[in-house]
Amino acid sequence: MEKGMIQTIKEAVITAISKNFSQKIYAEEVPQKGSHACFGVTVKKVKQKPLLNGRREQWITIQIQYNTEVGERKKADSTEKADKLYEILSLIGEKGNLFLCREMNHTMTEKGFCFEAVYYIQLLPVMEERKMERLEYNGMKTVGY
Repeated sequence: MEKGMIQTIKEAVITAISKNFSQKIYAEEVPQKGSHACFGVTVKKVKQKPLLNGRREQWITIQIQYNTEVGERKKADSTEKADKLYEILSLIGEKGNLFLCREMNHTMTEKGFCFEAVYYIQLLPVMEERKMERLEYNGMKTVGY
């Protein structure tokens, strides 16, 4: 089964973060009892709207949560990492699939920060041509007309 666009964008975000940071990355929420610096990447919200001829547009909100080491919060470190995320998440993906971020923001928390990036995509319907099929006529199978 082919993966969907939401999963493709999430994987592109994880790849972009892993190329620029050495901390561990969780593909879901960060464990609450974690004592090491890490990132958690989740799909927070998907908003969808139908367009003409079966097309759809989607706004996919990806949430990146960063937790620092246990102990005193290092505000300068968190601010530096959040600032770098603005640069690396603005355009993600590979040559064939590039995704431009439409909106970004972050909020500082006790343990680090929470960063949100919204990606916009348009989905086109996939048209499949019906090929010649086997027909059954009076109990006998025949090939097309």
